[in-house]
Amino acid sequence: MMKWDNYENGTHLTCNGGCESNEVPMMEHYVLEKLGIAQVGDEVVFRAGDRVISRSPAAEIEPKIELRQLPFRLDIDTNLPADQAFKGMRKLICLSPEIGRILIAHVISGFIRAAFRKAGLIPRTVLVVKGESGMLKSHYVPHITQLYNRADEIRCDTRFNSTQRFIEDTISEHDECTVVIDDLHTTGVKSIKRTNEVTAEEMIRRISDDIGRGHKEGESAIQQKFGGNVVFIGEYIIGKESTVPRVLIVNLTKKIDGVILDEYQRKQPLLVSTFYYYFLQWYVEYFEDICKWIDERLTKFRKATVSSYMHGRLLDTQFYLQTSYMIFLEFCKDSKFISEEDALDEYDSFGEQLHRLILEQQNRYRPSKVTAKDIDYLKLVRKFYKKGKFRLADSADTFQPEKHDGLIYYECLCLRREKLEKRLRKIYPEIEINDVINGLVEKKALKLVREKRTVKISTLNKGVGSMRFYAIWLYLLEK
Repeated sequence: MMKWDNYENGTHLTCNGGCESNEVPMMEHYVLEKLGIAQVGDEVVFRAGDRVISRSPAAEIEPKIELRQLPFRLDIDTNLPADQAFKGMRKLICLSPEIGRILIAHVISGFIRAAFRKAGLIPRTVLVVKGESGMLKSHYVPHITQLYNRADEIRCDTRFNSTQRFIEDTISEHDECTVVIDDLHTTGVKSIKRTNEVTAEEMIRRISDDIGRGHKEGESAIQQKFGGNVVFIGEYIIGKESTVPRVLIVNLTKKIDGVILDEYQRKQPLLVSTFYYYFLQWYVEYFEDICKWIDERLTKFRKATVSSYMHGRLLDTQFYLQTSYMIFLEFCKDSKFISEEDALDEYDSFGEQLHRLILEQQNRYRPSKVTAKDIDYLKLVRKFYKKGKFRLADSADTFQPEKHDGLIYYECLCLRREKLEKRLRKIYPEIEINDVINGLVEKKALKLVREKRTVKISTLNKGVGSMRFYAIWLYLLEK
């Protein structure tokens, strides 16, 4: 069990009158000054606007708590069951295969920020949604991300033409949730465009370094901190060399279905916040387990990536987004919204999408650093093989080129050249198959016949005839 001492959300001890009398017991009183996770006695709670989500019944926890006034309400639909909220949420995510899942992972990482902090990693990457005008990104993004005050209006939190101080104040009050800043757009007035870019660059640095504007309060120096996540919306890519690793860019190239989105905005505006409410209840229930699990996973990740050519900030981004999406799927599985098999398939699919985005961002940062020699192709093929990503025929007689990637034959994984290339390009879009084969040869993983790199299998069914395959030694894949 994880012990929380004097957690930063604010704890004050008071008494119920007559404290000096031994007959009057002392009563703990807790002031929750900010949004998010806090410790109330022995219990972890989550302040969600005007609500406190806890494991204990409200009648037991509420007398101990005072909520500092904040301009946030968690509006939910009490008539919407969890499974129906999930179905609607899944439909909204699927409105954009390009950005939907990445947005959800980013939002979830904001909710569980305290758990990441306990593990020693705080999400500090700015997610940048880039797309042309008219793609409905400024309607779709806040509809997915906004947790509070949805009964009033669903909208972006602020815009780049606001002052930097206003933007910082907006971000700093949104603890353990997500802020959306719109709209980095092309304009005919160069001075406006330049001002917006300067603001964006400065905010990226402040958010990623978790250092806001400092000011004096009496004799004390106060350093502003950011406790939530941020999404930028824009029409073009920004970023100097030093700021590129601090952001993750996702491109929206296909317009959102406005009819479906409008239906949810008008008829079920509280569906998203209701779904998040159910998630937060689960998160509070399993908070210590999640903290421990993230810590263990981070330790393994650090060891596995110690020699990676990737920028450290991008590795952190990959870790927290993939971990957050897995926790999201774990909630869906535990709630019986999806099966374990579907959750694993979805996790693998998301991982492939995220890895491509991370590689693209690394390439924007310093493309010359990424070379074929940096990639362990045998490890990559092994990973695909162990996860069952290759479609293999049961035998040579049943092999069909249009259906199968290859087969197991004489203690080798035999794969067709074009099928191997297609599978690997899901992870490395710009991969060169010749680099892959050279890498396998260097590790002595490829079966060579008279110095030829492919083997000919003549025992395929008569309709197929003889074909050549790359034969990778099975014992090296099963390590």
